[in-house]
Amino acid sequence: MVQKIDRQELQMLFLEALNGADYRFIEGLNPFHILLNSAEYWIYIKNLTSAHFENPDVWRAQLPQRDDFQPIKESEADFILLGYDGDNDVYATWNPIWVKQRLNSTGNVSFYSRLSLQEQARGEKQFKRMELSNEGEVVVFPRELVKMFFINVQSFFLAEGDYVAIGSKRRPEANEAFKTFTDTANIAEFAKYLADKGMSQVTIGNYCRVVKNLISDGTITKNRKLFYTYDSISEYHLAIPQFIILDDVREKNEKWHNLISAALNAYIDYLQFSQVSKNESETEHNAKNDDKSEESVRVLEDCTGGNLFDYFCSDEALQQFEEYLSHKGYLQSTVKRYIRAIEYLFDNRVIQSYRKLFDAHKSYNEYAGAVEELFKIPEIRTLNEHKHHEYSASLKQYITYLCETYTYLNKESNSSLQDDNPAASNPDKTIDTKRDWEAEFTDTSGKLTRIANPELLDILRPYLNVEYTKKAAAFNAIDKFYGNRFPTMSLADWGKLLNVIDWSDPYVRRGTTCQGSIGKTIPVSIDPPKRSKTHILRVEFPDGTVFQDRNVSETYAKAIKKIDPDLVSLLEISHAGVDIVSKELDTKYAQYQKPIGDGWYVMTNSSTNAKYSDLQTISDELEQDLIISLVPLDGSKEYVVPRIDVPDGSRAKIRVTFPDGHVIQPAKVLEALLEVVKFAGAERVRDLNIICCGDNLILKYPASRYKKPCKDVGEGWLCNTCSGTDVKFAQINEINDRLKLGLTVKMIQDDKVR
Repeated sequence: MVQKIDRQELQMLFLEALNGADYRFIEGLNPFHILLNSAEYWIYIKNLTSAHFENPDVWRAQLPQRDDFQPIKESEADFILLGYDGDNDVYATWNPIWVKQRLNSTGNVSFYSRLSLQEQARGEKQFKRMELSNEGEVVVFPRELVKMFFINVQSFFLAEGDYVAIGSKRRPEANEAFKTFTDTANIAEFAKYLADKGMSQVTIGNYCRVVKNLISDGTITKNRKLFYTYDSISEYHLAIPQFIILDDVREKNEKWHNLISAALNAYIDYLQFSQVSKNESETEHNAKNDDKSEESVRVLEDCTGGNLFDYFCSDEALQQFEEYLSHKGYLQSTVKRYIRAIEYLFDNRVIQSYRKLFDAHKSYNEYAGAVEELFKIPEIRTLNEHKHHEYSASLKQYITYLCETYTYLNKESNSSLQDDNPAASNPDKTIDTKRDWEAEFTDTSGKLTRIANPELLDILRPYLNVEYTKKAAAFNAIDKFYGNRFPTMSLADWGKLLNVIDWSDPYVRRGTTCQGSIGKTIPVSIDPPKRSKTHILRVEFPDGTVFQDRNVSETYAKAIKKIDPDLVSLLEISHAGVDIVSKELDTKYAQYQKPIGDGWYVMTNSSTNAKYSDLQTISDELEQDLIISLVPLDGSKEYVVPRIDVPDGSRAKIRVTFPDGHVIQPAKVLEALLEVVKFAGAERVRDLNIICCGDNLILKYPASRYKKPCKDVGEGWLCNTCSGTDVKFAQINEINDRLKLGLTVKMIQDDKVR
């Protein structure tokens, strides 16, 4: 009989295994609250015992119903359930999100494991994983590996979307999408939609019967997990191929002459169309009833000098429109169709030829009338009818977008969301590209009184106009920009100038005066520099794949998707405090996170140069051998931009001092890890069973996706370097501590040790 251990001893055994880890005990006695590796957890440990089934190999830990679980369930902290097998001194654990959902859901909830798996984990001193028949998954590991489990806890289980239950408050979008999808009240309007598409009555009847039957007989609900992995109706198309190969669905499909796929895809298109129409109606209603709309438009005109038409025809506006449609949930094929249609009208100067229709109006709200007049012109009407009214539909959506976002031009000069290099030019020619900004803002002691050079301001923006500023990187950028031009300026002087930059309006405006070097007042007459799209991004892969979209964000997202967002996420690159790849939408920047499938989003809130630099870093760190170019739009010869170096001090390094006094601090942190592994001996490190990307850090046969990041460390062994700097730092420290190597390991960031 298995000896049960009381809850206090279970807690003490766990804390004993954490000895040496970076943790702080907060409160509680099993369940207890801790801060570990800067993350907050509630831990609950239960004895693993036989489930008393016919199969004696089935063991379980039972989660009871308790009042003190309720505040834990409502907290933001992860809840970790550990089943403990005292005989084998191993833990079993299950997906934290799945477990937390089931807190207090019923009297006792059982979580299953296997005795044979527990014995195997003990014998091999390794992590073991098994999929269970109840669609769950269990991970088993020796107690002494608990620190490594918490370092890699996020890599052991599937994404949240696979486990969050129907009705959970944590997935409101997914709940709403599935509720809409399974509402039979939609069928009547679905039939009308199909009729408008010109389908025959026979096809309409067949499609409606198929969809209604699948909903009514529970086939869709029974397989809801397939659909519930997606947060929006627009993504449901991805579920259909998986749905139709299910045994019970395949049988129906054969009976219904293979109509299921076509019917459901048409139904999804209708639901998207219905939602878009609803949004358009709301937009029109708001435009008619907003008393301040005309005042807002007047503000826009004042800021732009009435230059509405030029922006209307610009690449910049069209690019923003494309991103707007994508974030609204339109099918990518629909987005591309709209953009192609408008590009045709602009590139062939159809719109520009009738500019007088538009110049007669003073706001984008009134442009709808101009478009209506445009399509009354016989040749334009014929062109539109030939394309099934695609041109008029596209322009209608475009004008709706412009009306919704009328403030974009007010913020043009200080936006950090542009995809292009700043151009120091202006239609009014009030900006002198050869002006010596520094001379005008230098006092009699030779010190700069203001950072006014627009070129430098744009260099500094990515380091300072962000949630977490990088002052050291900004100082290095200034040093590279000016060299020894201001020898009397101290670091403190530069710091004061950086602190007073108003990033909502950083450029010197017309009428501003400055104190010159000889003490006299010099009038300055300039406008903020505008950003015009001059280049697009081109990415070439070794296999011949090339991405070169007109929309730079599209190229960027496609490249990251092909590289593999799982790998890119390990590099921990971020902009404005948001990781460039993430499975969570940020509350502030969600509209700039582009979905690329499998629950991943790419953060597009960065300049073209920043995207170029990101891809170059990713290529270098993951050894993708990409050729990344900035292609000019003026038709001149394509060129590869020289590498945009990250200023010294902006990227962390690892310094390792060996027992003989030898010190290394390589530019790439992976080289520090490799040197430590070679010093310790690859086989000895492998025996530590340090987990990286779900497998041992040291191995001989990596999965194909990890082949390039796996580096030779001698005698046929490879070390997986596919991890962020912090993880490598933790891995080196664990190797050092457990093998007693006598190393001194320090993290160097911004020239400071931490």
